[in-house]
Amino acid sequence: MKYAQALAELGSFVRAAEQCHVTQPTLSNGIAQLELDLGHKLFQRTTRTVRLTEVGQQLLPDICDLLNAQAALVARAKSLANPTARLIRLGVSPLIGVKLADLAIEPFRRANPGVEIIFRELNLSEMVRLLDQGQLDFVLGPTDPLAALPAHHQSAFFHDEALVFVPGRHSRARYQPKPDVSLKDIAGETFVMVPDSCGLTRTTRALFGQLRLSLREYSGQAMSYSVLQEWAELGIGSAILPRSKLASGVDGLPRIRAADGSPVRIRYQSLWRGVPEPASDVTALAAYLRDVAPSLVGGLSP
Repeated sequence: MKYAQALAELGSFVRAAEQCHVTQPTLSNGIAQLELDLGHKLFQRTTRTVRLTEVGQQLLPDICDLLNAQAALVARAKSLANPTARLIRLGVSPLIGVKLADLAIEPFRRANPGVEIIFRELNLSEMVRLLDQGQLDFVLGPTDPLAALPAHHQSAFFHDEALVFVPGRHSRARYQPKPDVSLKDIAGETFVMVPDSCGLTRTTRALFGQLRLSLREYSGQAMSYSVLQEWAELGIGSAILPRSKLASGVDGLPRIRAADGSPVRIRYQSLWRGVPEPASDVTALAAYLRDVAPSLVGGLSP
């Protein structure tokens, strides 16, 4: 299931195998065994692309739920086996990714060797629900542009990055000579989207809504950021993506600019509940995320 999740996210057997720290044949065999167990093909493979089948799109959320439940079970078992263990549970949006979150937290981890950080990569809506239920201590995810922060939450700026326009194959020639475009320039395009739960779709809708521009959405939905770009390249529609989610080696795609000429950016925040207990590990990490992490992440990001 971990192999399938990585392949769906990355759209490449080579990259998925690297992320899972296994050989490509091991990953391929594991996915083939999973498909045999489930009785369905999860992926369509060609010489150039790997994409989820229709059944794979329907089953991937269940696979992710099972992997998240497993991670929560292991963390819970660790805390019961060692009641004095100092655990901090941190939810991370796929838009940020555990790799960047881990790099940002590493100085805190070194300074607090007795604290174990448990990462869970989840969609924004699920992370906020678990935060309110006390099953997560922190959330790293996109700022919701359409909702005010609840009174029982505290937040701090974590990171932001430029949004990039990925034109569909049929309109690529019209845009690629341009280093940047405005939302008004691209408002006539049809956009492929991911499900609303991660925050990217909500941010895109808010950007168009703030300018009173109509957003034309493709009726289907992609299940990962790599699929968004793949569908744009196939001509199914255009896409808007954070720069970090573009496939490697892609140059010349225009950034999206605001009316004043500045880049349109997606903003990420750290989020936690209320006021933690004084002198607790959660209080210390909250201060770190507020005062240290933003400048550190700024230096790590493109």
